[in-house]
Amino acid sequence: MSESHEATIQWSGSVSMANQILEVAQRPYCETLSEEHEDGMHVSVIVQHADLQSLRDIVDALLINFAEIEEKN
Repeated sequence: MSESHEATIQWSGSVSMANQILEVAQRPYCETLSEEHEDGMHVSVIVQHADLQSLRDIVDALLINFAEIEEKN
């Protein structure tokens, strides 16, 4: 049986920012879920990888991209 590592990033905010976050999260090893609410949208990005360092690298890159989106808005 091979190892599998998983991390989930959750974010809530405006629909326009959520759409940008969903766009940058479209990459290998990532699954996205979103749910619209009255006050915006809730986004979950689930990252799975067999290699822990690769998982960390993907999560780090996503967090940098998400921070850039938040700074621009």
